[in-house]
Amino acid sequence: MESTNDTPGGLPPARSVEEALARIEAAIGDLAGLTGAEVLDGWGAPSIGRLVEAHTRIRRLTGRLDGVRYTLLPRIEDEGSWRSGGMARTFKTWLRQREGVSASTADKDLRMAHRLDTALPVTRERLVSGVLGADHARVMAEVAPTSETRTDALGWLIDTRTGETTTPERFVQTVPVDFPDPADDPDGTRTRELITGVLEGAVADGTLATGEGVVLREARLLDADRFRRVAKAFASVTDPDTDDREDDKAAQGEFLDLAKTFGGYHVAGFLTDEHGLLVQTAITAVMGAPAADDTRATSQRRAQGLADVARVVLDTNQASPGAAVAPHLNVTVSWNELVTQVTRTRDGLCLTCGQATPARGTRGGTAGLAGATGATGTASVTGTAAGTTGIADGGSAGAPGWDAAGWGAVGTTTLSGLLSTPDPVFTETGGRVPRALLRRLACDSRITRVVFGPDGAVLDVGRAQRTVTGQMRRAVIARDQHCVYPGCDQPPSRCEVHHAVRHWADGGNTSVTNSALLCWHHHALVDAREISMHWTGKPTDAGAPGALVETGWEFTDARGHRIRLPDAIDTSPADRPRSHRPPRPPDQEAA
Repeated sequence: MESTNDTPGGLPPARSVEEALARIEAAIGDLAGLTGAEVLDGWGAPSIGRLVEAHTRIRRLTGRLDGVRYTLLPRIEDEGSWRSGGMARTFKTWLRQREGVSASTADKDLRMAHRLDTALPVTRERLVSGVLGADHARVMAEVAPTSETRTDALGWLIDTRTGETTTPERFVQTVPVDFPDPADDPDGTRTRELITGVLEGAVADGTLATGEGVVLREARLLDADRFRRVAKAFASVTDPDTDDREDDKAAQGEFLDLAKTFGGYHVAGFLTDEHGLLVQTAITAVMGAPAADDTRATSQRRAQGLADVARVVLDTNQASPGAAVAPHLNVTVSWNELVTQVTRTRDGLCLTCGQATPARGTRGGTAGLAGATGATGTASVTGTAAGTTGIADGGSAGAPGWDAAGWGAVGTTTLSGLLSTPDPVFTETGGRVPRALLRRLACDSRITRVVFGPDGAVLDVGRAQRTVTGQMRRAVIARDQHCVYPGCDQPPSRCEVHHAVRHWADGGNTSVTNSALLCWHHHALVDAREISMHWTGKPTDAGAPGALVETGWEFTDARGHRIRLPDAIDTSPADRPRSHRPPRPPDQEAA
């Protein structure tokens, strides 16, 4: 007898759900065995093309299985036997306990199943048949039936020739049909058959569709993300009032929490689409492309970008243009402590020479803070480095301080002196200031000297001075043009001037030859990793227009290795890496 079986694998159709599931489980076992490591790494492994096709089919099959699962859930819930025993008050709780899934997973599954069952029958049918992907079906369930009006709109009949809603009666009147004479069709049987045929034909060729069908037509051409835009457009057109209510709800729920915690600040919040997009656009604008050796994750670079946006606003004084003192981040540190902190590492050694920090006397010809007026007594320093202002306060008058020549005698720091000297702090909060920030302040900041008397009264306040003057800064910008770290092209507006060859804290003078532009990220990196710099001169050949070239500064890490731009990538076919394959078996060498 000739077999009429046309099921895959030559098996007769399954006679029960259990038999079908047993076949699926057996097939999955076979598939797992055919894709194990010993097969995929062996000589007879399937080609990449076959694996790509297999992956696509597996995704489609898992979507179809999910569709079947969503079909079963409403029926199990409606039958009600899950209530027996009283172990669960809700079906969601029962599902979570029985199948060991999380509460959020059970909730998502039930919402999806209910919406497919009550509002999206075509979506469910296409998901089960494999015509529609699982992500597209999820978009429909999340976006389309989100109000009563939108749910009704999914069932509207739409004449796709005009885009207008219609009814079967009105649609038939727009189609040329040769209806029989009433006398020849007294019971209307032939007329109904003709009308049914016209409607079925219109549905088949897409001329007549439901609202759900109109949206799903786009799913064949778009990925899930772009399809979501289409579904949202349908929802907005059919029920704009719900969008307005959701916008109002979002605006009322907007918040931003910034709380001091151990080691930093914790940020949490919610923004409307408008404000979120504004913040995202601003952060993206200042982030730019990562430098060649920037290994930070995108989220880490985004956090830096948020701080950079704040710096740009404060540096340009856009927040309070009429204020006598521009708002900035203030740091308070004594003069002695500033010198101590920026000239030692965590193990008490100098960052530059690696030796124990010696007592520092007057440095001939070195003005630690150019243009500042000195005074006998403890100096108080206020620094503004790229939007960061620091104030350093000290002890009694007559203590070693800062004289007109630049450096005063600081002397050797004793243990008792360290314990009695106040730590550098953020002026507004009293929180500890990282030493790396103090080193950056010493490079490029606005300094104010404050002298205190024995009783803590302010005896003198010097005029605020920048460590790098406006004319000097313009000269450095004209020479360097952007951040000079290899592979970085951040503009001068997002850079600080770094004491490049010799740090200010180690006696480096503030001059154009000892200054270089570094973006905020690379300035902190150079200080933290003990990277040294020296001028070698710009190359005469600039290379291709827009290409990153050597800027004239050479960078060397703490181990003496030069940091430079990566070599260009050669993409010629001969140099492309080949995929790894085990050696050919000996008996196949000759073949």
